[in-house]
Amino acid sequence: MKSKIVIFLFIFLITGCAFHSEPKDNLEFHQISQLSELAGVYKNKGNPSSYLSWIIWPDIGEITPASKETTSSNIRHEDIELIEVIPKNNSLTVKAISKGCSIFEKIYILGQDFKIKDGKIIIRKEAHLLSRGGDDVLLGPSYEDITLGLDSSKHAKSRSLGYAAGLVLMIFPMAVSDTSDIRYDRVSNKPQNYKNCNNR
Repeated sequence: MKSKIVIFLFIFLITGCAFHSEPKDNLEFHQISQLSELAGVYKNKGNPSSYLSWIIWPDIGEITPASKETTSSNIRHEDIELIEVIPKNNSLTVKAISKGCSIFEKIYILGQDFKIKDGKIIIRKEAHLLSRGGDDVLLGPSYEDITLGLDSSKHAKSRSLGYAAGLVLMIFPMAVSDTSDIRYDRVSNKPQNYKNCNNR
């Protein structure tokens, strides 16, 4: 009887958990065929959570801002209200907009800085064999995949897929999967060509 309880607990723990979050009326991805489809202005705050700027610039505290008068330490995701996307040939100029002007911008080249697969932009793919480093309590393989694109109503959409399995604190077996869809409303179909804050 005791061995059956141990086996049951082991199966329960290794089965793990699956999490899923998405906005209300979640729509499927639209298949992007050309960069001009991305042109426009989008809300930075997503639905149901997170920021589009975090998807584009996860290390915002380490990037160099557009103006020498603005330090990276005082650019915060929550201060960015809008994201402007300006396509040109095989590149995208992406601007962070706050209080009606640009506080940061960067140019991304197709094939060099990003790629499009199955009509979506591949942002990040990360795989770790044993640990994600730092204070990670899970010893075992993990995987994360983040894609960005447009939904069928042409709002911006991100999808994050994550999976991890292994031993927690080197003792308990566990497997966890997480899928998160987030919508970022498009407020304009055309770029507004926001100027740099310090050039006004």
